[in-house]
Amino acid sequence: MPQHQQSPRKQSKAQLWAKRSTHLRTYLDNLSLKKTQHIDAQSLIRVFFTRKSLRLKLSDTYLVKLWSMSLRNVQYRLKQFEDLGLIKRLTKPPRKRAEGWRQERSLLLILPKQKSKTYLVSKNFQQFNLQASPAVDNSTIPVKTLPNMKFVDYLALQSKVSKGAFAFWMRRWGAKPRSMGYLLDNIHSRIERRPDVLESVLWDAEGQKLSGPALVGFVVGEVKSRIPA
Repeated sequence: MPQHQQSPRKQSKAQLWAKRSTHLRTYLDNLSLKKTQHIDAQSLIRVFFTRKSLRLKLSDTYLVKLWSMSLRNVQYRLKQFEDLGLIKRLTKPPRKRAEGWRQERSLLLILPKQKSKTYLVSKNFQQFNLQASPAVDNSTIPVKTLPNMKFVDYLALQSKVSKGAFAFWMRRWGAKPRSMGYLLDNIHSRIERRPDVLESVLWDAEGQKLSGPALVGFVVGEVKSRIPA
């Protein structure tokens, strides 16, 4: 393969982040934000996209420099963005260390739902969150206490797709009981460690306005095509 060409996996991730970028840009443009708020939101989102992660540990000191504002105003701005549903602050209980008590905080970038396409990405997955476990051991809080979020957003936070989560989603969208064995064995094994691929497939399905068995069939076909056995 020529060095200038990206591998299929890198291309898939690049396309996924490009879709997220378009999604968030449209969302910000539709918000009634003041100019300074819009600029601060863009600069914060740029950090997430530069680091290619939807969850980051960004200290208040870092944000003071990023936004060129006081610590008090940083807290106020974070609350504004959280109220808008753009981010979620996740904190761990304070821990005593050699230098004293410290509390870790992560910022979670939330991909907002699109009003015109609520059938797929705006499904409330509260039940799903109660069943699934976080794929990252250093998650700031358990998944069951995370805010209700879209399935694609949940996938963006995972390093693997749990079998229980995948089964829940498949049943939710009408997968036939007799096919569950095949889905949980053959199909799940392909995407278990590729939540990014499943997320990308779901965004493509959204674009085609698929639902029910047609959505399940599309996901299965795309997974088999993108991730060979």
